Amino acid sequence: MAPASLLIEIGCEEIPARWLAGLANGWAQAVARELQAAALIAGDAEPRVFYTPRRLALRLAAVQARQPDREEEVLGPPARLAFGADGRPTPQAAGFAAKQGAAPEALYRAATPKGEYAALKRRAAGRELADLLAEILRRVLAAADLPKTMRWDGDGLAFVRPIRWLLALHGETPLALALGGIAAGRASRGHRTLGAGAVEIAAADAYEAALERAGVLAAPAARRQRIEAGLAAAAAGGVSAIPDAALLETLVNLCEFPTVLRGGFDAAFLELPAEVLTTVMRDHQKYFAVRAGGGALAPGFLAVMDLDADRDGLIRHGHERVLRARFNDARFFWRTDRKRPLASRRDDLKHVTFQAKLGTYFEKSERIARLAAFLAPYVGAGADAAAEAARLAKCDLTTELVKEFTELQGVMGGLYLRAEGVQEEVWQAVYDHYLPLAADGEVPRGAAGAAVALADKLDTLAGMFLIGEAPTGSRDPFALRRAANGVIRILRRRACRLSLAMAVGEALVAFDSGLGDMAAAQPALLEFFRERQEFYLREVEARAADEAAAVLAAGADDPVDAGARAEALAAARRQQPELFARVAGALKRIRNIVRKEGGAEQWRARTVRDDRLLAPAEQALANAVRDLVAARPAAAGAAAYRQELAAIAALGPLLEEFFNAVRVNDPDPDLRANRLALLAWAGDELSRLADFALIVIPGA
Repeated sequence: MAPASLLIEIGCEEIPARWLAGLANGWAQAVARELQAAALIAGDAEPRVFYTPRRLALRLAAVQARQPDREEEVLGPPARLAFGADGRPTPQAAGFAAKQGAAPEALYRAATPKGEYAALKRRAAGRELADLLAEILRRVLAAADLPKTMRWDGDGLAFVRPIRWLLALHGETPLALALGGIAAGRASRGHRTLGAGAVEIAAADAYEAALERAGVLAAPAARRQRIEAGLAAAAAGGVSAIPDAALLETLVNLCEFPTVLRGGFDAAFLELPAEVLTTVMRDHQKYFAVRAGGGALAPGFLAVMDLDADRDGLIRHGHERVLRARFNDARFFWRTDRKRPLASRRDDLKHVTFQAKLGTYFEKSERIARLAAFLAPYVGAGADAAAEAARLAKCDLTTELVKEFTELQGVMGGLYLRAEGVQEEVWQAVYDHYLPLAADGEVPRGAAGAAVALADKLDTLAGMFLIGEAPTGSRDPFALRRAANGVIRILRRRACRLSLAMAVGEALVAFDSGLGDMAAAQPALLEFFRERQEFYLREVEARAADEAAAVLAAGADDPVDAGARAEALAAARRQQPELFARVAGALKRIRNIVRKEGGAEQWRARTVRDDRLLAPAEQALANAVRDLVAARPAAAGAAAYRQELAAIAALGPLLEEFFNAVRVNDPDPDLRANRLALLAWAGDELSRLADFALIVIPGA
């Protein structure tokens, strides 16, 4: 039978939008890999992935109906037990051969990483696609990293939601298999309202068209395109939707046939801050806010419904009614909260727990006020403004509006302070102090905001590490990775030179020493920051993994300096690749020699004696290192580091000449010791900006 398209669809109860895309893509890729490993895919192994809240599906082109027959090697007993002194098979080997249906004469010796074994070749018949597919689907689902699982029948299968139907077609032929107690067929399901129940799929390649006729856009790209077109068409008359990629993605994963409708609300609600209105619309109702031509928020919204039309306007009226109630709540809380100055809520924080072992938010605010004042000069802020903002930063946790709309914590504090006429530097610092929200997110606008944000994150990190709540594996309940990423992001974006060791030490001393092991917490937290800096360099700045590791191994205490060294290293590698590779190779050799001869510490302590530098090549190396140190720019930064790395790269031929002409392990112990001291010194000076031993050299 000729290869044909394979279609698999797992129909289930509604999968939450936040899980859908990752689950569907991971499942489809895993199935494709398994089929390819089973030699069932004749062509491209990249699956076409479809998903809606009620289904996961994939289509693969050119899939075989049956595995080809193949010859495989079967290992038996070790060769020392399988063959006698005369080379003939032993009874043990003969028994193995008989069990495999082969004659003893078919045995031969096979070398493996574990030693030599008796082996024979046997022909294995290929299996049918349907048989293999049933095993593959169960294995893939069992191995999937699911956020939550459910069991719903006696089959024992666990999945994110109960499976309700299963479709499996090879070309036009249904495959006989079952999963989760459900037998596969050629029937899918249409839209709950727009479709007509079961939908017969004539062939794998007819899947999308058949479902679209039943009110389902199976491809997420088609749903996204329909929403975008609807937003553009609905937002006419001088208003436009405020772009929101995350909300768009959520709506794509919430609907099977999305249609955009436009609604409005009473313009009187515009007295509320725009942040409140957009949060209610976006986070609570999944609406796009709209703005007028001048950029101001307009009294309207764009919603997405899972239908083709709202002919009588009943759905629009329902959305408007719900939104009006939410806005009324927000307006009531806004007016109620403003009856008290935000600063009067400081004492209320004594009754709000930050963490059981670390005390209340009042205590935390006192710590971050002291730390923000300490950090203020490093970020160019005034100590008084930073401390004042820090003491007020958490007060909005006691407000009614933040209790109802928790997404607005921090932001509401800033808005209340602005409404009270507090100086801009202070209210903006409170408004921004949770920033950045992602490793590549926006940072606080002002210097005082940067000081408060750094202090808040460092206080949380120090406290959690002190009480033994450091992240482990994928577990990070206190979002400490995000906090550390935020510290690095702020320092990098604002170009603030700050010693992390000093900042962490200052954060730790604010806590009661009886909470944990201070001596252990600081190095553990600094190592955590090193890992986060490596992540930042790789994932945010797209630095090569070996370059990021090399730079941080040479010192990771100052993120701005580490970033400048990474930039310079990447430039040097790009501009002088051959010389760079020669230097990196030579420095790896230096590292290995010094380590084998007792370690760098031993030879680093010795002074290089010029009178014992007898060979011209070792004299040249010593002079070159001295010249490099003497010419080293006093100022730090990427430009200075590029200059130094260019000078280091130029030493490649000289280093190679040294190894060609000089015998390091000379019989004369004084010469040997002097040369090892020279290498240890040269290795240190040439690796000041990056540990070249960690650089990957192609072909090495």
